[in-house]
Amino acid sequence: MRWMTSSVLPTLVWLTATDGSGQQLLVDQASGTLNDTIVNASRTPPDLAQSFTPSLSAVGFVQFRSLATFPSGSTVTLVVDVREGTYDGPTLSRMAPVDIVSFSDVGTFYFKDNVPVTSGQLYFLRPVLQSGGALDVGYKDSSSYERGQPWFEGLPSGSGDFWFREGIVVPEPSTVAFLGLGVGLGFMWRKLRFAGE
Repeated sequence: MRWMTSSVLPTLVWLTATDGSGQQLLVDQASGTLNDTIVNASRTPPDLAQSFTPSLSAVGFVQFRSLATFPSGSTVTLVVDVREGTYDGPTLSRMAPVDIVSFSDVGTFYFKDNVPVTSGQLYFLRPVLQSGGALDVGYKDSSSYERGQPWFEGLPSGSGDFWFREGIVVPEPSTVAFLGLGVGLGFMWRKLRFAGE
């Protein structure tokens, strides 16, 4: 067991003390890509929303693009609602408030848990200010997204879309889990090796 005290034990202690977990975003619906150039925006207040029709059974994150506070350089507090069926329909979930300072090219907003939704049913993403000031949200005058549309003050606008992406958060296996798998396989290999002698 000398090898356990020389290099492996300190490595195990270090990996156990660090957070080796991560996450990936699995995009379900999107009105654009990260390569799109966004030059237009709409300001909230008044109320804004983007309707969408998911193909997955949950929403775990939402992204909006070209978020700029007004007056310039100020800070606003924002939440995003997922609403069911209509612009002012029941709120399925509301993310925790987030402060936006001045400008954010892509704002990624996470819900506490993946929000259950029904594939093929209409839902709304509604950015709602919880503070004074205003926020500009990136808008695409022409969009090929056909599973929803932008809404202004409770009415559909028809053309274009807010730049948005939504989907689920997929946790990655932690480093400690991989280390445990490796140690377990090492012990199995050693046992099989010595069993054959």
